Amino acid sequence: MGAWGVAVLSDDIAEDVSFRYKDLLGDNYSNEEASKIVIEEFQNELDDEEITAFWLSFALIQWKLGRLQEQVKNKALQIIDRGTDLERWEEDPKLKKKREAVLLKLKEQLNSPQPKAKKVPMRFVTDTYLKTGDAISYQLLTGDYIILKVIGIIEQWTGDRYPLFEICDWEGKVIPTKEHISQLPLKEWTLGNGNKEMNKLAIFPAGKRDDPTKRIKVVAENVKIKLDMEAPYTLFTWKEFDEKLKRFYHFE
Repeated sequence: MGAWGVAVLSDDIAEDVSFRYKDLLGDNYSNEEASKIVIEEFQNELDDEEITAFWLSFALIQWKLGRLQEQVKNKALQIIDRGTDLERWEEDPKLKKKREAVLLKLKEQLNSPQPKAKKVPMRFVTDTYLKTGDAISYQLLTGDYIILKVIGIIEQWTGDRYPLFEICDWEGKVIPTKEHISQLPLKEWTLGNGNKEMNKLAIFPAGKRDDPTKRIKVVAENVKIKLDMEAPYTLFTWKEFDEKLKRFYHFE
């Protein structure tokens, strides 16, 4: 079903609806315009069973943002009153009973005064100027440098783009040549139990203020890469990087 719980928003469809709707509102679409686009897009994509999850989640999302429309509210209430959504839960009577309680609570919520309309900010989209094969220097808090190489660029369906790195086993004050960088061994990630493993790092800015550019410089292009783009890899933000370097790589 794409659901991981009985809560209205514990559903893949709900996550997609929330992302798309808030993205439009943050991009200065009016509530009417954003709602029209969301409804048209999801009605064309979902089957009869999935569309019930759409209307229920969209109604709750709109209510929470203080933007509930009568059309959306009425669609959700009709689904609740007719028991249409409960057909999705027939195979598990216990979950069906819990879902029924959730829907009754949702009905009460939708019929109650909604909060004051909340402003939805424009979503920060992560992008990168780096490219596959770039070697960058990163200046540690001590002033020394380390070297990371870009394995490739991860591109998410949300439009976010950020680099996947391998980290070299090197630290110093004078940046090595391109030939030396290509031959550098990789630094291993040290686990809590002391064991070591090779790890790939996907690093992205947490927001506009999380800007590492003053400490980063491309020092070579088209260098030799040893690792591939395949998962698994560790994902974190630039503002966490210094702590991760100290804790797992023992770079100070």
